[in-house]
Formats: sequence, C-alpha cells, structure tokens
Amino acid sequence: MVDIILDTNYLAELITQYYQTNHLENDYFRESSLFQDSLIRELNNIVRNYNNGFLTGLIIASSYAFVEIARKFDGIVKDRFTIEKFAAFIEQPPSWFFISSVDYSLFQPLLDIPGYVVLNGEIKPIEWADALHIATALSRDKPWLLAISDRRMKEIKIIKDFLI
Repeated sequence: MVDIILDTNYLAELITQYYQTNHLENDYFRESSLFQDSLIRELNNIVRNYNNGFLTGLIIASSYAFVEIARKFDGIVKDRFTIEKFAAFIEQPPSWFFISSVDYSLFQPLLDIPGYVVLNGEIKPIEWADALHIATALSRDKPWLLAISDRRMKEIKIIKDFLI
C-alpha cells in the first residue's frame, strides 16, 4: 500500500487529467510533461484498485497545495480547468484522493527539513510552501512516494529515496 503525495504543480496536472478522462477507461492518467511512466503506473494502480474495492494507497496533497492553486489560479492552471471544477474537486474529491490538513502533525517533519540546499554550487533556500509538501509526506506512515517539481526540493537528502 503506497501513498503518492503531490506538490502543487502535480496536483494541478492531476485535476486537469481527472476532468479530461472518460473515467470508464482502465487508466485515468496518462503521460504529460509532469506525469512519467512510473508515476502514471502508481496513480493508475491506486485508482484501479480503489474502483475494485481494494485500499492500496491514496493520492494525497496538502490543503496548502489547493491554497497555492487558488492564489495563483490563472498562472498555474492556464485554462486547463475551471474554478467551478476546482471547487467541485475540493468539495467532493474522489474516494482515492485525500486532502491532508496543514496542522500540528507537520510541526516535527518541518523541523527535519533543511532551510537551504546546495544546487549547482549555489546555496538555495527551501521555500516554506515547498517545505509543507515535504512535511506532508514525512508525516505519513510509509510507504509513500513524493512527486515534486522543484529542483531544490529534489536535493533534500531525507526524501531522495522516495521521489517518483
């Protein structure tokens, strides 16, 4: 049972594909600039198993990822889905999707995330919004995989083995 935790960009792509998919097909998600083979396989396994009555993991995003999308809707979404569909997804997410709260459970994981990483020989800060996505993953029981798009986050040692 593997959970997949998504950052904001991956969440926007998931919602885009969710509303573009027939839902009667075997595979909900397909290749895109963000969704590659291993991630597509894991996402589709979760959905397929859920539809067949088996809980084999969840697809998860923090509530803050939704806040980020809402705050920068036009820039992130780029006409891929409407604000009404976004609101509907939040109001009634699919059974295989979990919106994780930003709460006290993230306190310790946030302390474990470095404030900076070295990227191409330069010290780069980890933005607090990105830290929340990582803390959401770290607060979950394993096994989990983390889908993140920011290169700085990919340099954090405690998550390197869990990236998809």
